[in-house]
Amino acid sequence: MSAQGDRLLILAVDRDGDLEGKTRVRSPVFGREAVTSAATQLAISDPEEADANSFFAAVKEYDRLQSRGDGCEVAIVCGVPDSGIDADRKIKREVENLLSRGQFSGVVLVTDGAEDEQILPIVQSLKPIASVVRIVVKHSKTVEETYMVLGRYLRMLVFDERYSKWVIGVPGVIFLFAGVLVLFGRATEAGIAILLIVGSAFFVRGFGVDRSVAAMLNQRPYGYLRIFSAVAGSLIFLVGLSSGFNNVDASMPPAIVQRVIADPILFLNYGAVMVGYYLEGALPLVWAAFAIYLIGALLAHLARGSRRVWRDGVLIVLLGLLYLPMDQFAIVLTGEENSSVLLISYVLVGLAVTFAVVTALYGRIRSKTPLLKE
Repeated sequence: MSAQGDRLLILAVDRDGDLEGKTRVRSPVFGREAVTSAATQLAISDPEEADANSFFAAVKEYDRLQSRGDGCEVAIVCGVPDSGIDADRKIKREVENLLSRGQFSGVVLVTDGAEDEQILPIVQSLKPIASVVRIVVKHSKTVEETYMVLGRYLRMLVFDERYSKWVIGVPGVIFLFAGVLVLFGRATEAGIAILLIVGSAFFVRGFGVDRSVAAMLNQRPYGYLRIFSAVAGSLIFLVGLSSGFNNVDASMPPAIVQRVIADPILFLNYGAVMVGYYLEGALPLVWAAFAIYLIGALLAHLARGSRRVWRDGVLIVLLGLLYLPMDQFAIVLTGEENSSVLLISYVLVGLAVTFAVVTALYGRIRSKTPLLKE
């Protein structure tokens, strides 16, 4: 038998916190029965989870050392889902907690991959590492099983609506448009159509536009207010952008505009004035677009009885207060009125009013019992 001071701590590591995220078990887990129970719960919760195999491997290593008469204990430590420094700090605290429960001469680290082995320096700073046991999970032994796995994922991509509309639907639309345009001798337009469709798909998925629209519809009938205000605001926003270009053409000599287009380096000389005229033309409609969207959100939250109506009201006030500084900024850029003092005054007044409104509203909300839902 080993001496008491020669005991080893067999440590299974779950750096991304799958055990705590998928079961009700909280780490650190100490002792053979507790580790076996935790591994079983994780395997039942997610049979494909590789961490469960490393937990069972730690129990097996514990039994092997015990059968030889070596003193040891087995435990599990977990990090957090995002891994990184927060996970390492949590693991270090838990390892210190485990080491304080007995006199251990070293640690046997059991991992299922290179990510968990990144905590080796942390454990080494607390106790020497006697051994590292890496578990490699055997998924498929034959080519037939590999094809079965691939076939399952291919069927999911084709028949699961969540994936098929992006993997099959978007390329289908691209090929359809491109084929029709090429058929009529419009190869250049086909390329433009492909770029527009792909760009739109990336934009919708990247910014979650589809999910936002679905969330609005789930708030029926209030969601229709949000959809109307969003669509109307977008249309006015686009018109505002166009009005900015029109104002530049109308306010500046055409020769200067043509020279800047022909030689973009001249934008360094005329850019400030052009931006000023652009803002003068675009600002009213762009601000109106934002205001329509915020008013739609306010009406939807008001109809639902949500406390977010206060937030929408503050945003509308803030939008109104920002208009004057932005308008004065455009005037200063065009050189029509070189009054920087007035611009600073608008900014300071807007800041003071915003502070007063936010303090008054949110102070009133906190002082009252919340009667409205989120």
